[in-house]
Amino acid sequence: MSDEVRNGYEQADWQKHYDEQDLSWDLDHVAPPFVRLFEDHIINPGNLIVPGCGQGHEVIFFAERGFQVTGVDYTSGAVGLLRRSLKNKNLNARVLHQNFFDLDDNHNRAYDSLLEQTFFCAIRPDERAAYVDIVSRILKPGGMLAGLFYETGEKGGPPFNTTEDHIRDHFGEVFDIERLEKCTFSDEKRRDKEWLAVMRKK
Repeated sequence: MSDEVRNGYEQADWQKHYDEQDLSWDLDHVAPPFVRLFEDHIINPGNLIVPGCGQGHEVIFFAERGFQVTGVDYTSGAVGLLRRSLKNKNLNARVLHQNFFDLDDNHNRAYDSLLEQTFFCAIRPDERAAYVDIVSRILKPGGMLAGLFYETGEKGGPPFNTTEDHIRDHFGEVFDIERLEKCTFSDEKRRDKEWLAVMRKK
């Protein structure tokens, strides 16, 4: 694999995966930790946004349960699949075909919660600070980030390795980290590699 790809994907690289139906990262269902957080009443109904939502299993799961969900993805492949699934299930959710980093001021303080589902590990490490700034900007005061962060233990990416220190260093100044632990109930494909985080915007 070329150094350019190892240093981060562009939109065309992600779209190629959809064109070739090579979605090896996709679980084909909502991530079990998010189901547990919902069942435990940690993620509560409201305005929820999912950056880099892909096929949108989380979007569908929470839309089915009465959340006002916004999914964001910049590949037409992901957006097309999600919109088709929503239509087939007769569900309402907003699907934005755009780069998460381009969200304008209309999104400021618009969301009660955000699901971080391996998006942080998919972007280049030098984009992480900007990502945290946007998340802070679009969440309401006291808004929650519920996240699954992927620790690969490997160099390069995507996915780019994410450690506990990475999470605390990037989020600690603007979020109160209420929970951060190696997840014990991940999907088998991600067992022992996920950090489960629950944090509130200060």
